[in-house]
Amino acid sequence: MQRLTTSGDRPSTARAFVYLTQILQKAAETVERDPALARCCIERAVALLRDVQARHELIDEVPPETLDHPGLARWQLNRVVAHVEQNIDRSLRIRDLAQLIDLSASHFARVFRRSVGVAPRNFVLERRVARAKLLMQTSELPLSEVALACGLSDQAHLSRIFRRFTGMPPNAWRRQRRDRESQDDGELASKPISRAVADSQPSRTTRFNRSTGAERAATSKLA
Repeated sequence: MQRLTTSGDRPSTARAFVYLTQILQKAAETVERDPALARCCIERAVALLRDVQARHELIDEVPPETLDHPGLARWQLNRVVAHVEQNIDRSLRIRDLAQLIDLSASHFARVFRRSVGVAPRNFVLERRVARAKLLMQTSELPLSEVALACGLSDQAHLSRIFRRFTGMPPNAWRRQRRDRESQDDGELASKPISRAVADSQPSRTTRFNRSTGAERAATSKLA
């Protein structure tokens, strides 16, 4: 399965839906012969959809009146959020974001906070953490590469930021998610086997009828 992103890749909504289609096709192909793999594919698809949703729900849920003066216009917010998502693996300075919509850095910081509810720097960090979660859940990248793919300098930087926003280090978060998914996959994989065993065992009534029929056949032959 193709990896979702690398430090040199710029994910977009269109590309995300291409990956989503591939993941769901894989799930459909393996649902009967390998339910655990199909479940894993579905988990990845859910994680990808949540990431795409997170990109847009901020814009969709901002009340229209807050996007008028003195906040950002909707097109301004769209442009800034899209730029952050497409360049999450790079340095994102406030003055660069402000230049996207022809505002000074200080004015941009004020109106962005009024529109979104958080300062631009915290918003960028939140999106870096969200991307780190997606990569840890859907790839086998080491944390050092996850950090670079999220625009952070190294694994230690990732650990500090991740702990600040989630309350736990990234390696513990990844292990917790994997343990939970393994437990779910184990339960899912055991169900078809249990059904197959149950279906292969004749019921007491069936065994009784079979034995009774055999006895009757033997009696008729003797007669």
